[in-house]
Amino acid sequence: MYTVSIPMLVVLIVDVLVSLAIPIGLYVVLRRRFGCARTPFFLGAATFFLFAMVLEQLVHLVVLRSSIGAAIQQNIWLFALYGGAMAALFEEGGRLIVFSTLLKKRRDNDHDALMFGAGHGGMEVILIFTITMVMNLYYALMIRSGRADALLASMEEGQRATTALIFTSLSTASAPFYLLGLVERFAAVILHLSFSVLVWFALKGKFSLLYLAFLLHFAVDAITVVLSRSGLSPLLLEVLVVLFSLLCALIARWAWKAQSRTTASDTQ
Repeated sequence: MYTVSIPMLVVLIVDVLVSLAIPIGLYVVLRRRFGCARTPFFLGAATFFLFAMVLEQLVHLVVLRSSIGAAIQQNIWLFALYGGAMAALFEEGGRLIVFSTLLKKRRDNDHDALMFGAGHGGMEVILIFTITMVMNLYYALMIRSGRADALLASMEEGQRATTALIFTSLSTASAPFYLLGLVERFAAVILHLSFSVLVWFALKGKFSLLYLAFLLHFAVDAITVVLSRSGLSPLLLEVLVVLFSLLCALIARWAWKAQSRTTASDTQ
């Protein structure tokens, strides 16, 4: 018999609302405070969808189903290196391509780098987290209304087993546990903002920043994979991810200030 507590329902609603508020809030603030254009935001969202959710997944489909892919998945270190490299390649590569083509003549407002990152990170939040939490909320309401068994009975065997695991988690996990994913999404958005700034300024004369963006993106993904399989507590893992995201933000801030000083000296 599955049961879902009121605190769990509240947490799921908070997850949905706050995750939606992240991209919307960033969009509004950047538009009003810094006069950012709309285009970078929507290009950022489209770039994540195309490069991370389509092109990268197609590569995974080919590689991970091959004999090489089997070897990669059996070794945590190889899997971490592969996953980190692919994420960095496609997402930072996507930024580089869009910044140097579609936004080539629209880079007069440096805050548009943040607008692009908000769209990029916002799309990731919605596709990876918000939709999942909406489904979890739906399942929780089904359990609360006593229709869980009927819902499971209507599913095919494979889907039924997966959904039953979700029902069990919603019934047994503590409500605050479901807030950890929201913390992770905050950290991910900070990372996307930071990487967008680094690639943006890389194309303004400091090309080494592009390599730095690739390296940092690779590092956070690879390290997260290893730590998640190491038995480290989810809470401690999220703390480390947040700290790494703040480090990346400081690096991006340094790069921005350094570029501003260079620009100022060139105009004197």
